[in-house]
Amino acid sequence: MDPPAASEYRRLRRATETHREDLVLRLGGEVGLRPGEMTRVRLADVESHDGTHFLAVRDADGDVARDAYLPAGVEHDLRKYAGSVGAGEDDPLLTVSPRRLQMLVGEVADRVDGVDASSRDLRWHFAAELIDDGVPPRVVCALGGWRLERLAPLLSDPDREAVAAALDGAATALDGLGRDVALAADLGAELLGVATVDETARTACACLADAEGVRFAWLAERTGEAFAVREAVGVDAAAAETALDGYDPDARARDERDVRVRESERGPLALVPVRRDDTRWGVLGIGVRRPVGDARRDALAVLGTQVGHALAAVQRKRLLLADTVVELDFRCPAASSFVADLSGALDCRVELSGAVPVGDGSLLYYLVTRGAGADPVLSHADAADAVADTRLIEDYGDGAAVEVVVTDAPALALVDRGARVRSLVAEDGAATLTGEIPGDADVRAAVDAVTDAYPGVSLSAKRQEDRPVETDVGFRERLADRLSDRQATVLRAAYHSGYFEWPRGSTAEELADSLEVSSPTLHNHLRKAQQKLLTAFFDDAAPRSEL
Repeated sequence: MDPPAASEYRRLRRATETHREDLVLRLGGEVGLRPGEMTRVRLADVESHDGTHFLAVRDADGDVARDAYLPAGVEHDLRKYAGSVGAGEDDPLLTVSPRRLQMLVGEVADRVDGVDASSRDLRWHFAAELIDDGVPPRVVCALGGWRLERLAPLLSDPDREAVAAALDGAATALDGLGRDVALAADLGAELLGVATVDETARTACACLADAEGVRFAWLAERTGEAFAVREAVGVDAAAAETALDGYDPDARARDERDVRVRESERGPLALVPVRRDDTRWGVLGIGVRRPVGDARRDALAVLGTQVGHALAAVQRKRLLLADTVVELDFRCPAASSFVADLSGALDCRVELSGAVPVGDGSLLYYLVTRGAGADPVLSHADAADAVADTRLIEDYGDGAAVEVVVTDAPALALVDRGARVRSLVAEDGAATLTGEIPGDADVRAAVDAVTDAYPGVSLSAKRQEDRPVETDVGFRERLADRLSDRQATVLRAAYHSGYFEWPRGSTAEELADSLEVSSPTLHNHLRKAQQKLLTAFFDDAAPRSEL
């Protein structure tokens, strides 16, 4: 029996269609669990030791048979899946039979040409990857629950020198992975409370560059099609800019992870994407001392996520707490704006009721048209290059409410600069886009980001607005601190799509499909967001009622 190669395993994972399928593959191929052991996995059996996660694997009697190493990415997926299905700490996560899990693996393999894999093959892949990484066979046996002779087909006949090298390499690999996981936790703690983008960049780069196994770190912000280095520690900013030559954050090979690695005379350089509220913000460069395999890519990707969360929190606080904001009006012709083109082609008025950033650099537009019904609006949207998907929310006869996924629009360039879309109105083939940025932000950079990407777009007005000190600002600040990024996204999308109206403009299934999440995940985020919203409202309302 030949274990699936690393590329074949990645093809299997790409062929999964549900969170459960992907989790089952990872439990077999990266944790080494048998189907029966998977059915007994609980969150209560996950433990952490010095930043490294382990899973207590239980036998049929419920007793702990062994401890398995749990990669950070799998541990994250376990908790994410538990939240989506509402499982508690002591509840089994996979409430189906071992036979059903075996069939599930076979169903995924049937979708991949040239790959024939079973749950047993996944475990062999797990063992083969560890042995290739230099982990001693006895350690592999302990992690996977094998007798040593069972691994004979995977082992060569090494001499003493090779054995000594493997033992040394295994210790280095295991210790290094633990350091990566611990570094992610340390970085998250360091970024708590940062107040500005510059402070985020300084804190992140200093924390990373000071870590064991890291030579240097830099953070670059995307500006149109180029990058501007915001901070560099342990390396010159010019060297960081040189390293970015030819780097295209949008180009992704089918068998390549988001984290890319470049080899140099000084050692590997990991290029980690940084996203802020699901939009492309920039890239984190980390000079590492050891080779970067798949497990390390997962750990390094978490570092980029930590920085992205900190940047998103900074931007939200700036917009919420700013005493003054700058409103920017852009005039957008039909050639640069799908909304403007729609108004001209159908001789109608188009107004944006809400915009929600989603993954892969796109926006969910919630549009209301007057003077054009649902059928022509949807037909025109379906034919537009800048639109990836469309959905009818409500048909008014001479107007409609629709949802469109926009992949190319001036608003995207504005959002990428940390602005908020306030309004978008189009008539007679021209649209006016209004965005809002904090008063202390770089206005020229925001304007250039839009006009450079869309030469036909021009700035038509700029206003500085003083914000009144009102209780709703404090309310939104408190609520923003309580909501996670995903909860806020789901809540905003549900509101604009008519989910809370009666009759509903969108069903939960339609909303989940638009946000590319499962229905249980949507309900989980929505329930938690609603609970936090109502808690914030009633907690804040009580003191006011006593005045």
